[in-house]
Amino acid sequence: MSYSEDVVISKLSSINETQEAIVNIAQWVLFHRRYADQTVKTWAKALNDAPAHRKLGLVYLANEVVQQSRARKREEFLKAFSPSIAGALENAYRQCNADLQGKIRRVVDVWRQRIVFSDDVLKDIETRLDDADKKKPKQISGGRRIGQGMSFSLGLPLELSKLATAHSDVNSKVNTLGEAVSSANKLYSAVTEADALPAPMEYASQIEKVLMSVNSALKASEDMLKSRQELIRQLQSLVSVNKAALESETCQHGVLEEKKQKAIDLQKDVSDMILGNISEPSNDDTNHDHANSDDSSKPVDEEDEIVVPEPVYKPLSDTKPSEDKAQALSGLEGLDPALVNFLSSLGEKDSASTPSVS
Repeated sequence: MSYSEDVVISKLSSINETQEAIVNIAQWVLFHRRYADQTVKTWAKALNDAPAHRKLGLVYLANEVVQQSRARKREEFLKAFSPSIAGALENAYRQCNADLQGKIRRVVDVWRQRIVFSDDVLKDIETRLDDADKKKPKQISGGRRIGQGMSFSLGLPLELSKLATAHSDVNSKVNTLGEAVSSANKLYSAVTEADALPAPMEYASQIEKVLMSVNSALKASEDMLKSRQELIRQLQSLVSVNKAALESETCQHGVLEEKKQKAIDLQKDVSDMILGNISEPSNDDTNHDHANSDDSSKPVDEEDEIVVPEPVYKPLSDTKPSEDKAQALSGLEGLDPALVNFLSSLGEKDSASTPSVS
Protein backbone atom coordinates (compact mmCIF):
# COMPACT_ATOMS: atom_id res chain seq x y z
CA MET A 1 0.00 0.00 0.00
CA SER A 2 1.40 3.36 -1.01
CA TYR A 3 2.12 5.96 1.67
CA SER A 4 -0.05 9.07 2.10
CA GLU A 5 -1.21 11.21 4.99
CA ASP A 6 -4.79 10.03 4.51
CA VAL A 7 -3.70 6.42 4.86
CA VAL A 8 -1.76 7.24 8.02
CA ILE A 9 -4.78 9.05 9.48
CA SER A 10 -7.02 6.12 8.59
CA LYS A 11 -4.70 3.64 10.27
CA LEU A 12 -4.29 5.77 13.38
CA SER A 13 -8.06 6.27 13.69
CA SER A 14 -8.64 2.51 13.60
CA ILE A 15 -6.10 1.66 16.28
CA ASN A 16 -7.04 -0.01 19.54
CA GLU A 17 -5.09 -1.33 22.51
CA THR A 18 -4.83 -4.92 21.29
CA GLN A 19 -1.33 -6.18 20.59
CA GLU A 20 -2.28 -7.46 17.14
CA ALA A 21 -3.59 -4.09 15.96
CA ILE A 22 -0.60 -2.19 17.36
CA VAL A 23 2.00 -4.57 15.89
CA ASN A 24 0.36 -4.58 12.44
CA ILE A 25 0.22 -0.79 12.19
CA ALA A 26 3.74 -0.45 13.64
CA GLN A 27 5.12 -2.75 10.94
CA TRP A 28 3.46 -0.68 8.23
CA VAL A 29 4.84 2.55 9.79
CA LEU A 30 8.36 1.09 10.06
CA PHE A 31 8.22 -0.06 6.47
CA HIS A 32 7.68 3.57 5.44
CA ARG A 33 10.44 4.89 7.70
CA ARG A 34 11.61 7.35 5.04
CA TYR A 35 8.44 9.33 5.93
CA ALA A 36 9.22 9.22 9.66
CA ASP A 37 8.99 12.98 10.20
CA GLN A 38 5.62 13.28 8.46
CA THR A 39 4.29 10.19 10.27
CA VAL A 40 5.32 11.52 13.69
CA LYS A 41 3.64 14.88 12.99
CA THR A 42 0.44 13.11 11.97
CA TRP A 43 0.69 10.87 15.05
CA ALA A 44 1.13 13.86 17.40
CA LYS A 45 -1.93 15.58 15.94
CA ALA A 46 -3.97 12.37 16.19
CA LEU A 47 -2.86 11.90 19.82
CA ASN A 48 -3.92 15.44 20.70
CA ASP A 49 -7.31 15.15 18.97
CA ALA A 50 -8.18 11.60 20.07
CA PRO A 51 -10.62 11.00 22.94
CA ALA A 52 -9.07 9.86 26.21
CA HIS A 53 -9.86 6.16 25.73
CA ARG A 54 -7.98 6.08 22.40
CA LYS A 55 -4.89 8.01 23.48
CA LEU A 56 -3.33 5.02 25.20
CA GLY A 57 -3.44 2.97 21.98
CA LEU A 58 -1.52 5.72 20.15
CA VAL A 59 1.06 5.85 22.97
CA TYR A 60 1.48 2.08 22.74
CA LEU A 61 1.97 2.43 18.97
CA ALA A 62 4.77 4.98 19.47
CA ASN A 63 6.33 2.66 22.05
CA GLU A 64 6.29 -0.26 19.61
CA VAL A 65 7.78 1.83 16.81
CA VAL A 66 10.65 3.33 18.84
CA GLN A 67 11.54 0.04 20.56
CA GLN A 68 11.56 -1.83 17.24
CA SER A 69 13.67 0.95 15.73
CA ARG A 70 16.17 0.68 18.58
CA ALA A 71 16.28 -3.10 18.32
CA ARG A 72 16.89 -2.88 14.56
CA LYS A 73 19.31 0.00 15.06
CA ARG A 74 17.27 2.27 12.80
CA GLU A 75 17.46 5.93 13.88
CA GLU A 76 14.77 7.48 11.67
CA PHE A 77 11.89 7.35 14.14
CA LEU A 78 14.05 7.88 17.23
CA LYS A 79 15.23 11.15 15.72
CA ALA A 80 11.75 12.09 14.51
CA PHE A 81 10.11 11.47 17.92
CA SER A 82 12.81 13.07 20.11
CA PRO A 83 11.91 16.77 19.55
CA SER A 84 8.13 16.37 20.02
CA ILE A 85 7.54 13.27 22.17
CA ALA A 86 7.68 15.15 25.49
CA GLY A 87 5.12 17.79 24.49
CA ALA A 88 2.81 15.23 22.88
CA LEU A 89 2.84 12.99 25.95
CA GLU A 90 2.29 15.95 28.27
CA ASN A 91 -0.86 17.02 26.40
CA ALA A 92 -2.20 13.46 26.35
CA TYR A 93 -1.33 12.97 30.02
CA ARG A 94 -3.28 16.05 31.08
CA GLN A 95 -6.41 14.83 29.27
CA CYS A 96 -6.39 11.32 30.78
CA ASN A 97 -7.75 9.97 34.05
CA ALA A 98 -5.53 8.60 36.81
CA ASP A 99 -5.64 5.04 35.44
CA LEU A 100 -4.50 6.03 31.94
CA GLN A 101 -1.90 8.38 33.40
CA GLY A 102 -0.42 5.47 35.34
CA LYS A 103 -0.14 3.42 32.15
CA ILE A 104 1.58 6.27 30.32
CA ARG A 105 4.01 6.55 33.24
CA ARG A 106 4.84 2.86 32.93
CA VAL A 107 5.70 3.29 29.23
CA VAL A 108 8.07 6.13 30.13
CA ASP A 109 9.62 3.96 32.86
CA VAL A 110 10.33 1.24 30.27
CA TRP A 111 11.99 3.83 28.04
CA ARG A 112 14.15 4.88 30.98
CA GLN A 113 15.12 1.29 31.82
CA ARG A 114 15.96 0.39 28.22
CA ILE A 115 17.49 3.77 27.36
CA VAL A 116 15.26 4.11 24.32
CA PHE A 117 15.73 7.88 24.16
CA SER A 118 18.60 10.07 25.28
CA ASP A 119 18.78 11.16 28.90
CA ASP A 120 17.83 14.72 27.99
CA VAL A 121 14.66 13.60 26.21
CA LEU A 122 13.67 11.32 29.09
CA LYS A 123 14.28 14.07 31.66
CA ASP A 124 12.14 16.45 29.60
CA ILE A 125 9.30 13.91 29.48
CA GLU A 126 9.44 13.19 33.22
CA THR A 127 9.62 16.89 34.12
CA ARG A 128 6.58 17.70 32.00
CA LEU A 129 4.56 14.83 33.50
CA ASP A 130 5.55 15.88 37.02
CA ASP A 131 4.44 19.45 36.27
CA ALA A 132 1.13 18.14 34.95
CA ASP A 133 0.60 16.27 38.24
CA LYS A 134 1.29 19.43 40.25
CA LYS A 135 -1.20 21.44 38.21
CA LYS A 136 -4.04 18.95 38.39
CA PRO A 137 -7.50 20.51 38.74
CA LYS A 138 -8.94 20.60 42.25
CA GLN A 139 -10.65 17.46 43.39
CA ILE A 140 -14.22 17.39 44.59
CA SER A 141 -15.74 14.81 46.91
CA GLY A 142 -15.43 11.29 45.56
CA GLY A 143 -12.18 12.02 43.71
CA ARG A 144 -13.81 13.43 40.57
CA ARG A 145 -12.07 16.31 38.83
CA ILE A 146 -14.02 19.39 38.02
CA GLY A 147 -15.09 19.24 34.41
CA GLN A 148 -14.39 15.54 33.98
CA GLY A 149 -16.86 12.72 33.55
CA MET A 150 -18.47 10.85 36.39
CA SER A 151 -16.62 7.70 35.43
CA PHE A 152 -13.57 9.03 37.23
CA SER A 153 -15.39 9.41 40.53
CA LEU A 154 -14.26 7.08 43.27
CA GLY A 155 -16.96 8.06 45.77
CA LEU A 156 -20.00 6.76 43.88
CA PRO A 157 -21.75 3.51 44.79
CA LEU A 158 -20.65 0.56 42.67
CA GLU A 159 -23.87 0.49 40.62
CA LEU A 160 -23.69 4.19 39.80
CA SER A 161 -19.96 4.02 39.15
CA LYS A 162 -20.47 1.31 36.51
CA LEU A 163 -23.32 3.26 34.97
CA ALA A 164 -21.27 6.47 34.90
CA THR A 165 -18.36 4.65 33.27
CA ALA A 166 -20.61 3.16 30.59
CA HIS A 167 -22.25 6.52 29.93
CA SER A 168 -18.88 8.27 29.66
CA ASP A 169 -17.64 5.57 27.30
CA VAL A 170 -20.62 6.11 24.99
CA ASN A 171 -20.17 9.87 25.00
CA SER A 172 -16.47 9.59 24.22
CA LYS A 173 -17.20 7.47 21.14
CA VAL A 174 -19.93 9.65 19.64
CA ASN A 175 -17.54 12.06 17.95
CA THR A 176 -15.20 9.29 16.84
CA LEU A 177 -18.01 7.39 15.20
CA GLY A 178 -19.41 10.51 13.57
CA GLU A 179 -16.06 11.47 12.09
CA ALA A 180 -15.33 7.94 10.87
CA VAL A 181 -18.73 7.58 9.20
CA SER A 182 -18.53 11.03 7.63
CA SER A 183 -15.05 10.34 6.26
CA ALA A 184 -16.09 6.95 4.87
CA ASN A 185 -19.20 8.36 3.20
CA LYS A 186 -17.28 11.25 1.70
CA LEU A 187 -14.53 9.03 0.29
CA TYR A 188 -17.01 6.44 -0.96
CA SER A 189 -19.03 9.09 -2.80
CA ALA A 190 -15.92 10.63 -4.30
CA VAL A 191 -14.77 7.30 -5.74
CA THR A 192 -18.05 5.73 -6.80
CA GLU A 193 -19.77 8.87 -8.08
CA ALA A 194 -16.88 10.31 -10.12
CA ASP A 195 -17.78 11.53 -13.60
CA ALA A 196 -14.79 9.82 -15.15
CA LEU A 197 -12.89 6.78 -14.07
CA PRO A 198 -9.15 7.17 -13.41
CA ALA A 199 -6.48 4.79 -14.63
CA PRO A 200 -6.90 1.23 -13.33
CA MET A 201 -3.96 1.42 -10.91
CA GLU A 202 -5.13 4.74 -9.50
CA TYR A 203 -8.71 3.45 -9.31
CA ALA A 204 -7.56 0.36 -7.40
CA SER A 205 -5.67 2.58 -4.98
CA GLN A 206 -8.76 4.74 -4.42
CA ILE A 207 -10.95 1.71 -3.83
CA GLU A 208 -8.43 0.41 -1.30
CA LYS A 209 -8.65 3.72 0.54
CA VAL A 210 -12.45 3.47 0.51
CA LEU A 211 -12.28 -0.02 2.00
CA MET A 212 -9.88 1.13 4.71
CA SER A 213 -12.10 4.08 5.55
CA VAL A 214 -15.26 1.96 5.63
CA ASN A 215 -13.52 -0.66 7.77
CA SER A 216 -12.45 2.06 10.15
CA ALA A 217 -16.04 3.33 10.35
CA LEU A 218 -17.29 -0.21 10.91
CA LYS A 219 -14.81 -0.69 13.73
CA ALA A 220 -15.94 2.55 15.35
CA SER A 221 -19.55 1.50 14.89
CA GLU A 222 -18.93 -1.90 16.50
CA ASP A 223 -17.27 -0.21 19.45
CA MET A 224 -20.22 2.13 19.82
CA LEU A 225 -22.73 -0.72 19.66
CA LYS A 226 -20.89 -2.60 22.40
CA SER A 227 -20.69 0.51 24.57
CA ARG A 228 -24.35 1.33 24.01
CA GLN A 229 -25.39 -2.21 24.88
CA GLU A 230 -23.31 -2.07 28.04
CA LEU A 231 -24.93 1.23 29.01
CA ILE A 232 -28.40 -0.25 28.52
CA ARG A 233 -27.41 -3.32 30.56
CA GLN A 234 -26.19 -1.13 33.41
CA LEU A 235 -29.40 0.92 33.28
CA GLN A 236 -31.55 -2.23 33.38
CA SER A 237 -29.49 -3.58 36.26
CA LEU A 238 -29.92 -0.35 38.19
CA VAL A 239 -33.68 -0.34 37.57
CA SER A 240 -33.95 -3.99 38.64
CA VAL A 241 -32.04 -3.37 41.86
CA ASN A 242 -34.18 -0.36 42.72
CA LYS A 243 -37.44 -2.19 41.95
CA ALA A 244 -36.48 -4.96 44.37
CA ALA A 245 -35.51 -2.37 46.98
CA LEU A 246 -38.79 -0.51 46.46
CA GLU A 247 -40.83 -3.68 47.00
CA SER A 248 -38.97 -4.48 50.22
CA GLU A 249 -39.23 -0.92 51.53
CA THR A 250 -42.96 -0.77 50.72
CA CYS A 251 -43.54 -3.93 52.79
CA GLN A 252 -41.46 -2.51 55.61
CA HIS A 253 -43.46 0.74 55.51
CA GLY A 254 -46.71 -1.22 55.89
CA VAL A 255 -45.36 -3.05 58.95
CA LEU A 256 -44.33 0.25 60.53
CA GLU A 257 -47.80 1.71 59.90
CA GLU A 258 -49.39 -1.29 61.67
CA LYS A 259 -47.05 -0.90 64.64
CA LYS A 260 -47.85 2.81 64.82
CA GLN A 261 -51.61 2.11 64.96
CA LYS A 262 -51.18 -0.57 67.62
CA ALA A 263 -49.09 1.81 69.71
CA ILE A 264 -51.80 4.51 69.41
CA ASP A 265 -54.50 2.01 70.50
CA LEU A 266 -52.36 0.86 73.42
CA GLN A 267 -51.73 4.48 74.46
CA LYS A 268 -55.51 5.12 74.49
CA ASP A 269 -56.19 2.01 76.60
CA VAL A 270 -53.56 3.01 79.16
CA SER A 271 -54.93 6.57 79.30
CA ASP A 272 -58.47 5.29 79.92
CA MET A 273 -57.14 3.00 82.65
CA ILE A 274 -55.38 5.89 84.40
CA LEU A 275 -58.49 8.11 84.29
CA GLY A 276 -60.65 5.24 85.58
CA ASN A 277 -58.46 4.69 88.64
CA ILE A 278 -58.64 8.38 89.55
CA SER A 279 -62.49 8.49 89.50
CA GLU A 280 -63.12 5.17 91.41
CA PRO A 281 -63.31 5.23 95.33
CA SER A 282 -60.63 3.56 97.38
CA ASN A 283 -60.98 -0.04 98.52
CA ASP A 284 -61.32 0.96 102.20
CA ASP A 285 -64.17 3.33 101.46
CA THR A 286 -65.82 0.76 99.28
CA ASN A 287 -65.53 -1.94 101.95
CA HIS A 288 -66.88 0.44 104.57
CA ASP A 289 -69.82 1.34 102.37
CA HIS A 290 -70.47 -2.34 101.72
CA ALA A 291 -70.37 -3.05 105.43
CA ASN A 292 -72.82 -0.28 106.16
CA SER A 293 -75.11 -1.40 103.39
CA ASP A 294 -74.93 -4.95 104.67
CA ASP A 295 -75.82 -3.85 108.19
CA SER A 296 -78.69 -1.68 107.01
CA SER A 297 -80.13 -4.47 104.92
CA LYS A 298 -79.92 -7.01 107.75
CA PRO A 299 -83.35 -7.47 109.47
CA VAL A 300 -83.53 -6.48 113.14
CA ASP A 301 -84.65 -9.25 115.46
CA GLU A 302 -86.89 -8.51 118.39
CA GLU A 303 -84.12 -9.60 120.75
CA ASP A 304 -81.72 -7.19 119.11
CA GLU A 305 -83.98 -4.18 119.50
CA ILE A 306 -82.18 -1.16 120.88
CA VAL A 307 -83.31 -0.28 124.38
CA VAL A 308 -83.22 3.41 125.12
CA PRO A 309 -82.12 3.92 128.75
CA GLU A 310 -84.11 6.01 131.15
CA PRO A 311 -82.75 9.52 131.66
CA VAL A 312 -80.54 9.97 134.70
CA TYR A 313 -82.55 12.87 135.86
CA LYS A 314 -86.05 14.13 135.38
CA PRO A 315 -86.54 17.74 134.56
CA LEU A 316 -88.18 19.60 137.27
CA SER A 317 -90.84 20.59 134.80
CA ASP A 318 -91.96 16.97 134.70
CA THR A 319 -92.94 17.22 138.41
CA LYS A 320 -95.81 19.23 139.51
CA PRO A 321 -94.73 22.45 141.29
CA SER A 322 -96.98 21.84 144.28
CA GLU A 323 -95.44 18.40 144.85
CA ASP A 324 -91.87 19.78 144.58
CA LYS A 325 -92.59 22.51 147.03
CA ALA A 326 -94.24 20.20 149.47
CA GLN A 327 -91.29 17.79 149.40
CA ALA A 328 -88.84 20.68 149.87
CA LEU A 329 -90.74 22.13 152.90
CA SER A 330 -91.22 18.72 154.52
CA GLY A 331 -87.62 18.75 155.71
CA LEU A 332 -87.75 22.25 157.14
CA GLU A 333 -90.07 21.60 159.97
CA GLY A 334 -88.92 23.05 163.32
CA LEU A 335 -86.87 25.82 161.77
CA ASP A 336 -87.38 29.52 162.21
CA PRO A 337 -90.33 30.60 160.10
CA ALA A 338 -88.32 33.44 158.59
CA LEU A 339 -85.58 31.02 157.52
CA VAL A 340 -88.13 28.70 156.07
CA ASN A 341 -89.65 31.48 153.99
CA PHE A 342 -86.13 32.44 152.75
CA LEU A 343 -85.26 28.90 151.69
CA SER A 344 -88.64 28.52 150.06
CA SER A 345 -88.08 31.62 147.98
CA LEU A 346 -84.71 30.28 146.84
CA GLY A 347 -86.33 27.10 145.58
CA GLU A 348 -88.83 29.05 143.57
CA LYS A 349 -86.04 31.06 141.94
CA ASP A 350 -84.20 27.83 140.94
CA SER A 351 -87.34 26.42 139.42
CA ALA A 352 -87.88 29.50 137.40
CA SER A 353 -84.25 29.55 136.07
CA THR A 354 -84.06 25.84 135.05
CA PRO A 355 -84.80 25.36 131.25
CA SER A 356 -87.44 22.93 130.24
CA VAL A 357 -86.41 19.80 128.25
CA SER A 358 -88.78 18.78 125.53
